[in-house]
Amino acid sequence: MRKNRSARVFGGMMLLSWLTIPFIGRQHIKRYLSSTIFISFLIMVESYIAEKKKWWIFPNPPHPYLTGEAALLLGPFLAGSLWIEKFTYGHFGRYMLLNAIVDKFFVYPFQRAMSHAKLFRVGTFNEYHLLGIFLLKAALMYVYQHLVVEKPKPKRALQNNPIE
Repeated sequence: MRKNRSARVFGGMMLLSWLTIPFIGRQHIKRYLSSTIFISFLIMVESYIAEKKKWWIFPNPPHPYLTGEAALLLGPFLAGSLWIEKFTYGHFGRYMLLNAIVDKFFVYPFQRAMSHAKLFRVGTFNEYHLLGIFLLKAALMYVYQHLVVEKPKPKRALQNNPIE
């Protein structure tokens, strides 16, 4: 019974998240997908470590080949990251503030509700560690977008304009 509920909850979150993606706009998806995939890859590596160290636990995965963390990564994280970057990229303070609000929601009420439903719980980490890691990944994603994807143009010492 619990596996069915896990599949419904995680599947529903993935479906709802993916239904919002067409509203982001193709140009924004193209622009921000690279940094989102970069952080997603880091989260997959982190997930492997977290499973070994029992930082957090998904006792009932939604599918034998899909962990609960992968469902969150492919659903709400992917769509949410694209939306947050769309609305706040270029304003680091706003970007971090919005990420802090969303991450705080995930760490406190959402995580507690998931824990109560026995779908997810924090293991050896406490909630402050989880929030700190989320904010660190958000900052890293912004830096990656800024330095790698956007590639600031170097300013030339001598420009082609003649001196008047």
